[in-house]
Amino acid sequence: MNLDKDLKPTMNVVPPAVLQNAGSHQPYHYLLLCRQYMGQYSELEMMDGEVYSGLLSSYDSENLYMAIPLNGKEAEASRVVFPFFAGELHPGVGLFGFPFHGIRRFRPYA
Repeated sequence: MNLDKDLKPTMNVVPPAVLQNAGSHQPYHYLLLCRQYMGQYSELEMMDGEVYSGLLSSYDSENLYMAIPLNGKEAEASRVVFPFFAGELHPGVGLFGFPFHGIRRFRPYA
């Protein structure tokens, strides 16, 4: 697979070759998307079907981080239930990390 030819920054679905290889992922694809859409409101669909919407806050070589608005009950529940909760940025907004290998789709809002 030629990464420069086959994975373009505007592509927002995991390539079929990656989905066929369980446990395999291409972080390069998501690094390009993160670089292009940093600071924009985006939506993630995870491999398990869960969908998350928030502001693309930062990324590293393994994860992308989103600032997601929370109401009071969600903020308390996220500390207990959500495995990648990184803490509150400021009241009402939580920072969540998503591993690249768990992402099925990424969609920025225009």
